[in-house]
Amino acid sequence: MTAKKDVPPFEVWIDSREQRPCPFPDGVVTRRVTMDAADYTTEKLQAVSVVERKSGDDFLGSITHDRERFEDELRRLQGYRWRCCVVEDDLLNVARIRNVHIHAILGTLATMYARWDCPVLFAGNPHGAGRLIAGILIRHERRLAAEAEGADADGVLPSVAV
Repeated sequence: MTAKKDVPPFEVWIDSREQRPCPFPDGVVTRRVTMDAADYTTEKLQAVSVVERKSGDDFLGSITHDRERFEDELRRLQGYRWRCCVVEDDLLNVARIRNVHIHAILGTLATMYARWDCPVLFAGNPHGAGRLIAGILIRHERRLAAEAEGADADGVLPSVAV
């Protein structure tokens, strides 16, 4: 039986202003840095991919009474190739927080994606958010590495006609 190869931990950067970072799964370490936009990235992705994290209540406030400030955040994210917002709750719970009609939230989600190219992903809870954020960043690092090698997003090198 062969021993498992030691895999270095995956390091996620957390913006220094992030007040309550979500918990990450085993194998993920974090480092506090000051970011220009969003809450999470990695050293390799700092100019390419960022993740904004919101609690359910914070997200609801961001799409209602703080919408103008949130749209300013979305404008700052436009300089990144990949960006998304991860909500630490589920969609139905968010709607119940202040009795906002689900269709109003869905319309805002469609606008965020269509206008700002920023998908919103609901992670269910803080632990789910940590797992989702780490998973997104790991896959973006792999995709960036594959592209640098001339492979597609799945790491498959293009076939070459001989």
